[in-house]
Amino acid sequence: MLNQIPIQEISTLSIWIPLILAGLRWKTADRKLRLFFVFLLFGAVVDGLGWASYANQEFFLLNRAASFGQFLYLWFEALFFIWLAYEFYQTKRSQFWRKVLWVGISLVFVIDALNRYGMEEPNRIFSSFVYSGLLVLSSFLMAFALLRMAEQKEEIMKEPWFWILSGIFFYSFSCFFIDMLTFTEFAEGLWRIRVVFNMIQYVFFVVGLVKMSNRQ
Repeated sequence: MLNQIPIQEISTLSIWIPLILAGLRWKTADRKLRLFFVFLLFGAVVDGLGWASYANQEFFLLNRAASFGQFLYLWFEALFFIWLAYEFYQTKRSQFWRKVLWVGISLVFVIDALNRYGMEEPNRIFSSFVYSGLLVLSSFLMAFALLRMAEQKEEIMKEPWFWILSGIFFYSFSCFFIDMLTFTEFAEGLWRIRVVFNMIQYVFFVVGLVKMSNRQ
């Protein structure tokens, strides 16, 4: 039954719901929300490129652009998640550790870029390991940010950013276990489950953005 549903098309369109909600608050938004909007917009563009590439596989330049766009998006996503999580830690050394992680993640992506685009036969296992590692890192960062928020707020579920951080945590944590099955006999069709998790993440985003609007 799942195979009969145009999941990729639905996912490509569903990101526009939180994107529009975030965009409507641009003028009154703080830095966190504006960067969150940029993050969603970047994802929407990459999703669109990916869908167009899949539908027109004979166009080499389009496929290349979709691949490179996805790579840049993952890099931006990692840096943004680190920045966002540390916005909620509020410790004396937050800025230091944020910069350390930024430098470390950027070096990993430079190595992966050389592997993907500089080698005649890229090491796919290395690239897969990099992305799985980012999922683990994102899960831990968001989990600690949520714990920090719980220490500071009495009714945490009323906080808009609780839902947004929870959405990122849910997707990262769930997809890590999906990736663990990539090289098993269950690998076929796993991308559909990942896309479903992605759409559930958008539901969390919408709830947070609606609560943000109601609070305003």
